[in-house]
Amino acid sequence: MDGRYDGKRRLVRRTVFGSGAPRGALLLLLLSVPAAASPPAVSIGIVPPYVEKVVPEASEVSDSIAFSNQGTDPVLVSVDLADFAVDKAGEVSEEPPGSQPASLVPFLRISPSSVRVAPHQQVFFRYSAETPPAFKQLRAMIYFSSRPEVPARPNQVLVVARMGVPIYVESRDAKPASLRIDDVKWERSGENLDFLTVKLTASNEGERNIRPAGFVLVRSSDGKFDRSYTFNEGREPVLPGQKRRWELSFGPVPAGDCAVKMRFAASPRSSYESKTWIPAIGG
Repeated sequence: MDGRYDGKRRLVRRTVFGSGAPRGALLLLLLSVPAAASPPAVSIGIVPPYVEKVVPEASEVSDSIAFSNQGTDPVLVSVDLADFAVDKAGEVSEEPPGSQPASLVPFLRISPSSVRVAPHQQVFFRYSAETPPAFKQLRAMIYFSSRPEVPARPNQVLVVARMGVPIYVESRDAKPASLRIDDVKWERSGENLDFLTVKLTASNEGERNIRPAGFVLVRSSDGKFDRSYTFNEGREPVLPGQKRRWELSFGPVPAGDCAVKMRFAASPRSSYESKTWIPAIGG
């Protein structure tokens, strides 16, 4: 977060990267104003939260992203592009546009570049890209900065939301994703040790993204507890060539012995599966 203060009004920029959630990005922010006025709520939605396209080399791809102002005040929306990198923990960092080898920025166009969106209005930002003759995956982040249009007041705080929607364009000739799973470890976690945490390393040896979906099934030895949890509920991706360190928790679970079965997609045609016995607390 960065800001600027001019003695009367403070402008705060907040950056939010689009998650892998399947239902679209939604951000709710409150603007701090004097007590005599009602604080206006800023609520915006962006669909889809990420874009993945598979196309032939040397072709054109185009589509749109829907932006909804679900708040009570107009917002001024501007668009900018950037490259991004993802580390082993899945943290996203912004990089200068066009600086990465797999940058989509030089080929990407989006319109409009700025627009005023009224309350309860939806607008569509159209994007297009002409892919080069040879590539495996190109990617970029499309940022939407939303500045609320409200009357100026003394000591006013304006929150400017900057939301990132990642866009991936992959070649049909690229090798499908394939995960290699290493260093799988289970342990009890939480203040009362009533959660199970798995730590594992997933390496994508393919040339396309994969969002490994699956389940974790926990059964107690006495049969009284039998529950399934979603693996990678946020649909987070493992990028081509990336080594990802996952640490996921599931629960609450019983204090006694438990059998754990984990299964998730490792490629378009295969799954990774493991079975583990978790001893009772103190056992």
